Amino acid sequence: MIKIKKNEYFCKVLGKLLIAHPLLNDGFFNRSVVYISQYTNESVVGFVLNFKTQFKLRDVRPQVQNGNLPIFDGGPVAKDQLFFLHTLGEKIKDSVQIEDNLYFGGDFNDLLYCIDHHRVSENDIRLFAGYSGWDKDQLDMEIEKGSWFVNTTDASTLLSIGSNVLWGSELGKQRRSFGIFSEIGSDPSAN
Repeated sequence: MIKIKKNEYFCKVLGKLLIAHPLLNDGFFNRSVVYISQYTNESVVGFVLNFKTQFKLRDVRPQVQNGNLPIFDGGPVAKDQLFFLHTLGEKIKDSVQIEDNLYFGGDFNDLLYCIDHHRVSENDIRLFAGYSGWDKDQLDMEIEKGSWFVNTTDASTLLSIGSNVLWGSELGKQRRSFGIFSEIGSDPSAN
């Protein structure tokens, strides 16, 4: 389990989005948008927001009556674990506030109770199989090299943005001309 500590050193990317450069040639992170939830002296943790899997919560927890919430591929680390970002705050015991109206984790049984009692919508939570992790210096070097754009986000709408348009939308904010990359398929030879 990832432990987020509140009083650690935070850098300029905590609570921000990493938007993959359109020419990033990385097997996993191509066309990704990553929300950075932790940045310490040693490491960086984030979750890919726009890689929706075919799985729903009900597929991994069949006893959940209202388990139609999608699961996203949060990153290449700890893919056998389920993590979540949410806007539910203190409704989920042991949640850690990352920024205004955005929280990480908490008591999973509290979450399941809220889901079963219709107190959670798809815009309140994003479930992730795995997470993205870097050595602090590694991510700093990738940003300096131009592999990532860093952008602010509105925590109140972060979880409600459609995953299929997120990369193109965020990329267009960096440079309007980059928006065209989102209209090209991920395999240009197929166009």
